[in-house]
Amino acid sequence: METTKNRKIFLVLVPHRDIRLKLKEYSEKLLKAGLTGVYNFPWVAPLAELSHPLKIDELKNFSKSLRETAKDKMSASSIARTQFLTDDNMTLLGSRIDLSVTAAAFKTAEPKIKNIILPTVIGSFLLPADLYKEREQLLSSLPPCEEISFRAAAVANMYWRPFQSGGKTAYKWRIGRLCWLPRYEQ
Repeated sequence: METTKNRKIFLVLVPHRDIRLKLKEYSEKLLKAGLTGVYNFPWVAPLAELSHPLKIDELKNFSKSLRETAKDKMSASSIARTQFLTDDNMTLLGSRIDLSVTAAAFKTAEPKIKNIILPTVIGSFLLPADLYKEREQLLSSLPPCEEISFRAAAVANMYWRPFQSGGKTAYKWRIGRLCWLPRYEQ
């Protein structure tokens, strides 16, 4: 196993485990619908690419700002795609979160943010660029995601690294310490 030095760091939204189980079921449904040649992705929503990981106090400040933006509940309802900021030009496929993260929320982590990722998508799979172009018709006919709403979520750093295994590219990720969003107070 040969590693590459293209490690990236992302700020991610991590839904509660119960929601991730529903997302896992949805991923299985997509595979049964004929989606092939894709890479698995953790059931998290990348919010931004970072130059350096956020420290725990920065994560706490961001989680407070995000809760103020998200209010009480967040919901995911439709299938969506977004550009995943890697060197190999991948597309992230998953459930779109109806979350309007304001610039003020990112202000707390501004010096370390390289790029903000929009729209906000809870990933299920990564599609290579060539597969995306080949299968655009299949992608438009995939089953929709059932509406999911949740209050409990955390933010964390996610470390992302491609590596070579048997002449093929694979991906490793690790999600850092979770910082849970505070309870919404009206």
